[in-house]
Amino acid sequence: MRKSAWATIFTVCLTAGQTVGFPEQTENPTTEASFLDDAFAEIDSEQYEGRANFRDVPANLTGAHLYRVQLKNNEHKRVFLDLIKTEQIDVWMQSRGKKAKAVFMVLATNVDKVNLRFYEADITLKRLTDNVQKLVDEENPSENVTKLSNSKTGYALTWKAYHKASVIHDFLDNYATNYKDLCTVEKIGNTVEGRPIKMIKISSGGDKKRPAFFIDGGIHAREWISPATVTYIIRELVENRTAYSFADEVDFYIVPLMNVDGYEHSRTRDRLWRKNRAPGALCKGVDLNRNFGYKWGGKGSSSSVCRGNHRGPSAFSEPESQAIRDFILKFDIGTFKAYLTVHSFGQYIMYPWGYDYITPPDGKELQRVGDLAAAAVKKLTNASYKVGSSAKLLYAAAGGSDDWAKAVAEIPYAYTLELRDKGDYGFILPAKFIKPTGLETMAMVQVVAEEMLKAERLKKN
Repeated sequence: MRKSAWATIFTVCLTAGQTVGFPEQTENPTTEASFLDDAFAEIDSEQYEGRANFRDVPANLTGAHLYRVQLKNNEHKRVFLDLIKTEQIDVWMQSRGKKAKAVFMVLATNVDKVNLRFYEADITLKRLTDNVQKLVDEENPSENVTKLSNSKTGYALTWKAYHKASVIHDFLDNYATNYKDLCTVEKIGNTVEGRPIKMIKISSGGDKKRPAFFIDGGIHAREWISPATVTYIIRELVENRTAYSFADEVDFYIVPLMNVDGYEHSRTRDRLWRKNRAPGALCKGVDLNRNFGYKWGGKGSSSSVCRGNHRGPSAFSEPESQAIRDFILKFDIGTFKAYLTVHSFGQYIMYPWGYDYITPPDGKELQRVGDLAAAAVKKLTNASYKVGSSAKLLYAAAGGSDDWAKAVAEIPYAYTLELRDKGDYGFILPAKFIKPTGLETMAMVQVVAEEMLKAERLKKN
């Protein structure tokens, strides 16, 4: 039978949510295994995360398919790498190891030939959707449902929808006005396009010196659940403060939306935009989570301006990453005891190092606290989060904010949180999941804060 006919049959038979399997191949125990693992991780340095082409032309998501796959042997990995290199698939998430897993999107124009390639390689696929645009259309409630301010709170922000940046900033300003003894809002910088980057400090005040806890969200534009969840945390620390015994013992500094320009671009033009909006002759944008100045330029970052993980021309070349750096370094080293950077997706609690496959000297402590946080989430919502160092759990990525926070700002408890889900929706997580994701993340914040305070008390005794 001709290949085109096989592709047609394969595509017709693969219904949404259905698994199509083939006899599993036996993996040859060769030295290629470690080489392919490294190659699979290193692909990020060229075009792994997000579309390879960022020429400001949004992809047509109508009829695009989303798949989950497990790559069970070296040949599977070779096929997958080739599809990435030839820009036939757009990988949304990948884990490393002997049986690497991935979630990836295929545009409608490539579906037949990609399905055929997997069929010929005897690779099992699970299709999650046959129309990514439908996910986008159904992700967020209509503006008519959420546009009016809540008369009880005085702000328009809800946790039933994803909101534009101005609504998030108005929410912060409302707290600064109505909770003056607790909240202060500061503009810590401006974006490439001149939008403000706002930070809220939540503190009981007075002269008491407290451990500081920094949280940021929205570093990657398309990860809408991140700023939505961070605003949920802010609400809990302000309006539901009495529920948390640690709240008066910690000063919180929180930036809910770091990449304001990219976020707005993802709302109005390109839902899957990842980077900031740095100008460029060919392609726009820098991946802010490859732009921090510790091990900048290393593994998992690209010098190509058209790649989704383009690291920028130099460390801290971008005003958004500069704003975080300059604000944290205004304080004496040792002021900040914890740092969380909130991302999606995959359900991971990750700690340094991200730049290479090694762990810091206090890796056991970071693992212990991460395990406690994962257990708290499991008890609360039954959701499972994996814990481990970033590079070992997923892939190497130099220039990340958590590595910089740990190494340069010397913040002991530094973590990257990858929130819901595990790939059924990926970046396009419906708004109905904001509240449960917020609950889970607040549980993580609570564990990290409490363990941080315990460590501080032990130092004093």
